[in-house]
Amino acid sequence: MSSVAAQRTLRPVRHLAWRTAAAGNIAVVVPGAAVAVTIAAQDGRPVVAGVVALTALLVAALVVVPALRIRTRLEPGGITTFWTSRIGSTTLSKDQVRRAVVRTIYNSDGVSTNRHLFLLDEQDRTLLRMSDRWWTDEQLLGVAHHFTVTLESQNQPVHLAEVRRTARRQLRWAERHRFTAVALLVVGTFAACCAFAALVTAAL
Repeated sequence: MSSVAAQRTLRPVRHLAWRTAAAGNIAVVVPGAAVAVTIAAQDGRPVVAGVVALTALLVAALVVVPALRIRTRLEPGGITTFWTSRIGSTTLSKDQVRRAVVRTIYNSDGVSTNRHLFLLDEQDRTLLRMSDRWWTDEQLLGVAHHFTVTLESQNQPVHLAEVRRTARRQLRWAERHRFTAVALLVVGTFAACCAFAALVTAAL
């Protein structure tokens, strides 16, 4: 790959989906927060109004910033990803990656699929994972070839349970521990809703 190509920046072509998702999350939180802040301010409770406003701003930032900043930069020594899997940037050098695997995995509906690129280390653990939900197939292959390692392509769709059985270490924690992850999500969502409801109630 040429030095020009090695330094190019990839952006998800489906970034509008991120922004749509962000807008949906904000639409759920902001109107209620705005009403609560207004009422609390009018009733002379600036502390409550401030807490509610700060909470709404934090939620908005958590969904908006990744939507606007996500990208992957191909560099001569590896790649730097921005807001793809964690806050901020992460650099992955070429000597860390031993092989690459492209899998087609069924989504939770059991009908639709997405192709996933796994960049693996010498212990077969995932260093970086990208999906054609946000990236084109050409971009996925471009990242894989950028590392000049063995690329294994599995075009036959498989269910996540099959990947969990054959390549468990390559999956995310939530995918390896599905029931625990769902339970934590339910509890966390319920706790967040209760906390926000308490703030709104206090403002009223």
